[in-house]
Amino acid sequence: MAAPPRHLLLLLGRLLVSGEIHRSPDHLRKIIPLLPSHPNLAAALSSLYFPLFPSSATFLHNLLIRASAASPSPRLSFAAFSCLLRSGYLPDNFTFPQLAKSASRLPSFPRTGAQVHAQAARRGFLADIFVVNSLLAMYAAFRDTASMWGVFDSCAEVADVVSWNTVIAGYVKCGEIGNARRVFDEMPERNGVSWSAMVGAYAGAGELDVARDMFDRMPAVGRNVVTWNSMVTGFARHGLLPLARKMFDEMPLKNLVSWNAMIRGYMVNGEMDGARELFDVMPEKDVVSWTCMISGYAQAGRYAETLALFRSMQSKSIIQPNEVAMVSVLSACAHLTALEEGRWAHTFIDKHKMILDNEFNLGAALIDMYAKCGRTDMAVKTFHSLDQKNVSAWNALITGLAVNGDALQCIDVFEQMKRSGENPNDITLVSVLTACAHAGLVDEGQQCFQSMASAFGVQPELKHYGCMVDLLGRAGLLDEAEELISSMPMAPDVKVLGALLGASRMHERFDVAERVQRGILNLNTKQPGCHVLMSDIYAAAGKWADALEARGFLQRHNIRKLPASSSSMQ
Repeated sequence: MAAPPRHLLLLLGRLLVSGEIHRSPDHLRKIIPLLPSHPNLAAALSSLYFPLFPSSATFLHNLLIRASAASPSPRLSFAAFSCLLRSGYLPDNFTFPQLAKSASRLPSFPRTGAQVHAQAARRGFLADIFVVNSLLAMYAAFRDTASMWGVFDSCAEVADVVSWNTVIAGYVKCGEIGNARRVFDEMPERNGVSWSAMVGAYAGAGELDVARDMFDRMPAVGRNVVTWNSMVTGFARHGLLPLARKMFDEMPLKNLVSWNAMIRGYMVNGEMDGARELFDVMPEKDVVSWTCMISGYAQAGRYAETLALFRSMQSKSIIQPNEVAMVSVLSACAHLTALEEGRWAHTFIDKHKMILDNEFNLGAALIDMYAKCGRTDMAVKTFHSLDQKNVSAWNALITGLAVNGDALQCIDVFEQMKRSGENPNDITLVSVLTACAHAGLVDEGQQCFQSMASAFGVQPELKHYGCMVDLLGRAGLLDEAEELISSMPMAPDVKVLGALLGASRMHERFDVAERVQRGILNLNTKQPGCHVLMSDIYAAAGKWADALEARGFLQRHNIRKLPASSSSMQ
């Protein structure tokens, strides 16, 4: 438990010594907002001093409940509520809305929320519209639409437009658009929030004709920037960029969300140049704008532009990049093997005390960057610096060691991962099998592959079979590799067959190569690498006519050989 801050202790000490805390509840009102982070102190003060002011006791408890509901300690709201009841005072209509807010933030919601509902009903507060609306919002927050409708149906006589809108929003949040529309159609009166909720629901679900029809029918006074933004986002998300841009240009008023929505629309449709043109003329930019563009460039594989825009952000904006932007910057550094830029990014992350091991996986991005830049020592050091190591961090290190050819350390880290209790996933196992293939560790690879389902609950996919074919092929076990392909529960793809074809050339097994070639031709693939490789295999065997025939296949089917692809799969 964190110690109370010094300023709180000083204030409390002064009030106690002077005796002022006994004379007026106003002094307590200054302290209560500071208490939720210190539950023990809150419990002591509420039990000792709130009863000194009988006429204000309920108010003081409500103040503590409200402060707790908005704090990292929402559970304290219920301790304060219990203290209120034990002291013999009665809750009022201001008590239950904040209890409902606290309940919706707790993992024990179903039980706790039901208790709040029961207490409000038992004490006759379901006739109060604020209590009713808070219960509706509570059930909507936890996607319990059955209980939400139960409250609404039983309290219909006190429901106002906020109640109706809360129910609509709850159904929309749960994807129950039909129920949302039923409630919307039954509303005695609607406002802009009602229309916006339905327009946004249909637009988000891709029912753009219905969304546009409702948008056109809604009263002009209710057509606000939120509704316009819903339409722009809906059109853009479903690939209708011209319509999205038309809506955007027609908007009578745009806010930052509007600009960001249109930029994101360009980005998700791969139109980075359109996004950049809009970005450059934005009247103002926030962290979302910059992050959207930086991430968009990284996702589009335009890594040099990712770093250039990041440098521009540093020099031209006072806005600091967030973790999402830094993950994209590190990805760009990794793909460009820009170690110095990556080190600078690492320093920036440390300077701004960014968290490495949360849901953004910034630590994993750092590990990946160092590994792809060939600095596995720094990748290992960064990995060990993480307080929490999730599967992404383990995978980044295992994959990094594998691609750098350090198979033994890769397998050692894999064993550490298993001992740590973190369960390997399909990505982990691809990396381990790849490391085994490159190091010729046949027994270790076979053991890993055979235990995937039983030990880790991962069913082998094509990519795992491809790794095993590569492992067996490199080791010269081509017959075993063919048998494995024959036993696969799915049809092999060109990568699986290509791995065996490459091994056939390496070990001069022309009989296997010809069988593999037939399988590749049956796939009707137009990838040039396999056909060029087959031509080389025939040439090595002195079968010049067959070699020319394989080359002729490329010309007859208009398949272009990429530069430097004579012996590799494309």
